[in-house]
Amino acid sequence: MKRTSLRIGAAAIALATMARPAAAGPADPILHVDSRYKSCFFDLHPELTQGEFKEFTGEIGSILRPRQLTDATTLGKGRFEVGLSLARTGIDDAKGAWNNTMSHPTRDHYLGDAIVLPLIVARMGVSDRVDVGISGGLNPGSNWGVASAEAKIALMRQGPNRPVSIAIRPTLASLIGPAEVWAGNASLDVSVSRRLGSFAPYVGGASNASFGVERSNDVNLKDAVETGSVVFGGVAFEAGHFSAAAEAEHGKLTSFSLRVSGRF
Repeated sequence: MKRTSLRIGAAAIALATMARPAAAGPADPILHVDSRYKSCFFDLHPELTQGEFKEFTGEIGSILRPRQLTDATTLGKGRFEVGLSLARTGIDDAKGAWNNTMSHPTRDHYLGDAIVLPLIVARMGVSDRVDVGISGGLNPGSNWGVASAEAKIALMRQGPNRPVSIAIRPTLASLIGPAEVWAGNASLDVSVSRRLGSFAPYVGGASNASFGVERSNDVNLKDAVETGSVVFGGVAFEAGHFSAAAEAEHGKLTSFSLRVSGRF
């Protein structure tokens, strides 16, 4: 079962990272072409500047950051959740921050105007107030994947004298696979939600830091650190063992995310 789930996640990432249509327009960048992989892959080029690498670090960190995609409540001790999430984050692939950090299998295989990131997600309640979770996926047609870990800590739970639930959520995420670059993100969320029957709208904000390290023979750049903040909001739904959520997030980049999962 575990192996099948990983294959599903990997196939989803491979499909999602396919680029936009082949017809090139005036704003399309001139691509670095390399046929080692079937999809666009991370490969640093001599044209990459320190400023572009710093910009790339901030943006890839925003993409790696695990989306909350739940309300501010916890699962409860001994309960667990397994599912799939999908986040679409808009980018400008004509910028050097992306064009000089990627190679493409053909001259018309563009990265596109967004990174679409499907992941397998799993969470477990280790106590009534604390959840821990992991997520990740690999792109078999390229050289990269994502791995992340998180915890959710309930500060207040909705009740007769408490109209809302409040939680904090520390997260860590890492780009995995590329030999020429590593990137990661650390963040801390605070969210507030109110359950209304099967639905639970929520809002929150996060402070985060992104880190980039180049390991290429083609450039000689300093490690990069970018900090920032995001705001997000969404709605979660739960009925029986089925759970789903939709969320929008805005910071350095804007993303829209979905999750479907089972809870047991």
